[in-house]
Amino acid sequence: MHQENYRMAVIITPDSEDDPEWPGKHKWFDASEWLRMPQYVKINDYYLLNTQYAPVDNVHDIGITRRIQDAVKRSIHSEPELRPLGEMEPGEFSRLVRNSLSCEYLRTSFNHETLRPTEDFFLFSFTYNNQTYEVELLREKYKGGFIFMNYGRPVHKAGYWHGVSPAGYSWRDRLAGKAPDDAAGGVR
Repeated sequence: MHQENYRMAVIITPDSEDDPEWPGKHKWFDASEWLRMPQYVKINDYYLLNTQYAPVDNVHDIGITRRIQDAVKRSIHSEPELRPLGEMEPGEFSRLVRNSLSCEYLRTSFNHETLRPTEDFFLFSFTYNNQTYEVELLREKYKGGFIFMNYGRPVHKAGYWHGVSPAGYSWRDRLAGKAPDDAAGGVR
């Protein structure tokens, strides 16, 4: 039972399409090196909280706003009122959301190659036509800095991420005094 507390998983692509776990295979590993540190709090087998996460230095970075706009473009079918944002030039989009753009740290996962807790998830919010929207972005270490990725996550009206059932456990839940067991915290 003690070993289970330190066991974590990442999802990898199997080498062969004939693998019964295709297209996503669970790679289990011993994460005790990190989970013994008070800085990390295990949420479930896939995610943890890093109580010393590095905040986003500049939410207005064009690399971030371009990923948000990419998500907007892919979300027009579910949020058609965002169509004008998807059709803008990236610089124009960045200027439009500049004053309303914010983010919150959600959780961390392990890199599937290095098995180190280096992938941080943030929820970015912006307002357009008096409606606030949100999208989840993944921040990965890259060449001594960070790069943000969307991985196909759609843009939703604000409140969706924390309101879906089951809602994933996040830094906000910890600050509110909830334990990881109080939220399902499944893989999303």
